[in-house]
Amino acid sequence: MIRKMVTSDIDLIVKAETELFGHTLGYEMIYNEINHHDFAHYFVIELDEVIGYAGLWVNDDIGQIVDLLILKPYQQQGYGKQLLQFVMDFFRQQVVHIVSLEVRETNHNAIHLYESFGFVKSYLRKKYYDNKIDAHVMIWRDNDADISSRK
Repeated sequence: MIRKMVTSDIDLIVKAETELFGHTLGYEMIYNEINHHDFAHYFVIELDEVIGYAGLWVNDDIGQIVDLLILKPYQQQGYGKQLLQFVMDFFRQQVVHIVSLEVRETNHNAIHLYESFGFVKSYLRKKYYDNKIDAHVMIWRDNDADISSRK
């Protein structure tokens, strides 16, 4: 099941981010995102417990995947694909035409997943993670949308 994130989910998410990424958005930021910012949308995927989450921003017709995480014991079982499908459906419901994200250049599984949804590598951000690891900026565009008249 995928549902909106609530405050009681944050401690688990902060712990999971730290274990998987070596850093975290932090309790305070996530708390503020889910409780005070209309542009921020956070969702968790759960079985008997929370096994992952996605954080999104929507500004006008532009979206950003801030974070997408599946706990290690549940990786490579299709849960990331299920969560990303939910995310992309959510963006379409919000009439988002362009989505961006950053992904570690060494995270080949995630890159492959994003590419399977139509994301393409746009450019490389040098030393983006921990001032050491490069990130690919990946972009998805709604090919049916006319974005030529954007202001």
